[in-house]
Parts: sequence; C-alpha cells; structure tokens
Amino acid sequence: MKIYFARHGQTDWNTLRKVQGTTDIPLNENGIAQAHLLCKNLEENEISFEKIYTSYQARAVKTAQIVDEHFHTGYEIVKGLEEMNLGLFEGHTWDEILSLYSEEHKQWLSNKRYNRSPGGESYQMVMERLFKALDYILEQHDPSSDKNLLIISHGAVIMTLLAMKRNIPFEQSHTIEVYNASPIEFSIEELNEIRKRL
Repeated sequence: MKIYFARHGQTDWNTLRKVQGTTDIPLNENGIAQAHLLCKNLEENEISFEKIYTSYQARAVKTAQIVDEHFHTGYEIVKGLEEMNLGLFEGHTWDEILSLYSEEHKQWLSNKRYNRSPGGESYQMVMERLFKALDYILEQHDPSSDKNLLIISHGAVIMTLLAMKRNIPFEQSHTIEVYNASPIEFSIEELNEIRKRL
C-alpha cells in the first residue's frame, strides 16, 4: 500500500498569499479546475486508490468531492488532517506578520518544530495529531495490500512530512514547495520511519 497526499486546490487567499490555517476559505474557480486536473494526473500516472480521506475544511472537502465524482471511491472526513493552526498570523501575508508580530515571529522561527505561533500550533503538535489520524485510517485497511489511499490535506501538513522524510530542519521548511492538487507518494515504511523520529 502507498499513501498519496495531495494539497487542496487553490483559494483566493492562496493567490493573495495570506496565511489560511484554520480559516475556512473555499476553492476559487482555478482551485476547482486544479481538482479536475488532479483527477487527470492520477489517471495519467496510473495511480489507483481504494478510498479518499480528507480534512474537514471546505477547500479540502470540495477537492475530495471532485475527485470522488470522477473515481467513485467514496471519501471520509477525518479530524487531524486539517491545516496547521497559525493563530494570530492567519488572515495576514508574511510581510504583514513581520510588521505586526515581529517578536512573536522571531520567537516562532527560533525553533519551528516545538514553538507555537501566538494562539496556534507547533509543527510537532501537527505531526502528532496527523499520525493519530493516520492510525485511524490504516486501521480501516490492510497496509500489506496493493490498494492505495488518497489523503486530501494542506500545505503545512504535507510539508512537515516532506521535511521529516528529507531531514530538512523546520527552520528551512520554506524551501519545500507543496503545490496545490498534486499527488505526493509515501510508502508505509517511510511513514513508519517518520513516526519513529517523532
């Protein structure tokens, strides 16, 4: 079994480069088109999957619905797959955050894995709840089978997995690009290795 993670399609806040986090922003027209492109991408790369799991946020659910309409695998909303809570940073661009919350931002940057944004989560907290969600998901399936799963999640969530997989410190996580509606493959072994290092 392989698990494919895909970030939701684009939202208006993505185009404005605003931090979304827990703020529930819907897909824009381009985001809907990207979700359809995700279907095409999965098909062209011959990626099959047994079921879709998604975060409860509107932008992820709509992406999952579009993919499900194409493949008819069914989807399930699972708590723990939602975007990182970035507290007071949400609704602002990073330039605005540097201006409004300079000290808090500096503190957060000093240890991004364990420090929380003001009123938000740390990356460690995100990973811990993500792996609880993955435990629940994998309990529903046989991980030794050749049936794959698709998880629709969010940029920061997927970035944490990529940073751990590639041994990139979270302070350098801005170097990792997670594109909207593009599948990223993880094996069960890779996920277990990341879990050990939590």
